[in-house]
Amino acid sequence: MQRSNMKVEEIKKIAQIGAGVMGHGIAQVAAMAGYDVALMDVSRAALDQAMKLINTSLSKLVEKKKITEEQKNAALGKIKPTTDLKEAVKDADYVIEAVFESLPLKKEIFMAMDDAAPEHAILASNTSTIPATLLADVTSRPEKVIDMHWFNPPPLMRLIEIMPGEKTSEETINVTVELSKKLGKTPIVLKKDVWGYVTSRMAISFLYEGAWDLQRGVAEPKEIDAAVRYKLGFPMGPFELADLTGIDIGREMDDIVEELSETHPKYVEGPVVRGPPIIKEYIEKGWHGMKSGRGFYEYPGPGVYKRVEIPEELKEKYDPTRFISTLVNVAAYLLRTEVSTRDDIDTMMKLGLGYPKGIFQFADELGVSKIVETLKDAKEKYGHDWYEPDPLLVEMAEAGKKFYE
Repeated sequence: MQRSNMKVEEIKKIAQIGAGVMGHGIAQVAAMAGYDVALMDVSRAALDQAMKLINTSLSKLVEKKKITEEQKNAALGKIKPTTDLKEAVKDADYVIEAVFESLPLKKEIFMAMDDAAPEHAILASNTSTIPATLLADVTSRPEKVIDMHWFNPPPLMRLIEIMPGEKTSEETINVTVELSKKLGKTPIVLKKDVWGYVTSRMAISFLYEGAWDLQRGVAEPKEIDAAVRYKLGFPMGPFELADLTGIDIGREMDDIVEELSETHPKYVEGPVVRGPPIIKEYIEKGWHGMKSGRGFYEYPGPGVYKRVEIPEELKEKYDPTRFISTLVNVAAYLLRTEVSTRDDIDTMMKLGLGYPKGIFQFADELGVSKIVETLKDAKEKYGHDWYEPDPLLVEMAEAGKKFYE
């Protein structure tokens, strides 16, 4: 049945496509909010593991007295695993795809979802980098396609970054915003469809600027992590974080940038920090981070979590001025081109990426003039385009302005 004016209250069933780390987390959140959930994956083993992990997560909430045993069982009863995509989406009101970050794969899945889902259903992607328009274009319902970027782990992280495509309707945006709120999240809608949106552009810059300094021999991982952690106040430095999330994840983002630069260059305009050769070298050696037992640091074994000891005295070995200036430059581009607002960007940095303060607050503390000077020096020394100071920063430096007056 087609619904001309869909409201969030009409959503009864959510189909979650992909049962990996993000997928099963999203399914858990939706079930706890009272929705019927079809959890689909091509692998029965992946579904069994997903249900096991959801059960473990809910049991921990029971132990902490955040939910009751009855609520746990009710949530588990809401989730129906299946390996059949058509079965999963045939009566769904809202569909969320969360598979491997591959544009060809996501296009294939969106075509299948579009073919099998009811006409009224909204199709969302949990992609962290791919423009919504490119997924909408392979469907017959571009007005009902949207990117709904969750953060890991979904049950704990509050932010949902929402990216409409060029043809996404206001109704779809509004329903996605209201659904996010019903799921207990803080939704922020971006204004322009670009690669990496705000958070992924900033996250990849965070990792790669540190990696370039390692490549150049400027400092060692512990020295850079110490400065970022103890001087700037971040919970983790770039190498700690890369090892935790997976060095190969950054490489996947790089590959998508490469593809879009050739096929849809308008989506990758502005400063985009690219990965240095050392990233590829680590991946080819199988050093993917904590999950492989070795990344920028060594661990007791594959998948064994152990926080790396970063002595505070090492912070004096590295000056993070250029590091933070690069991040400010990326954020300034996103602000100037109206991808998002100053306040929303700073909120996303804190909620989604764990920044101790907003990036524009960092900019004011360091001084915009100092940032422009630092970027110009880096551009002259290293030549990379992402060091070219954004016109907004140049204008503000010349006028002696701050982001927060």
